Amino acid sequence: MADLYFDEEPERQLTRLEMDANLETVFRAVDEKLDLLEAGPNSSAVRPRRFTNGLWCVIAYNADEDRAILWEPHPGLPGDVAVRYLGPATFR
Repeated sequence: MADLYFDEEPERQLTRLEMDANLETVFRAVDEKLDLLEAGPNSSAVRPRRFTNGLWCVIAYNADEDRAILWEPHPGLPGDVAVRYLGPATFR
């Protein structure tokens, strides 16, 4: 099981989703993907897309608003994950 480390902005976004009752379905979708990432960062379920900068992208789909989670293996902690972005999935 991997530990997740969030950059400042993605951590702020996660807290906002968690605290805003209007975004409950968005938070649940994101939380589900984060659970998968925590359980197995080498799983194909959390590695569907890789950008040229080396970050992996997994999309948390839901009826309200899709969210992207950009992450990479933690550079200093083998087996752990660094989350670099959490926000709207405006690209495709």
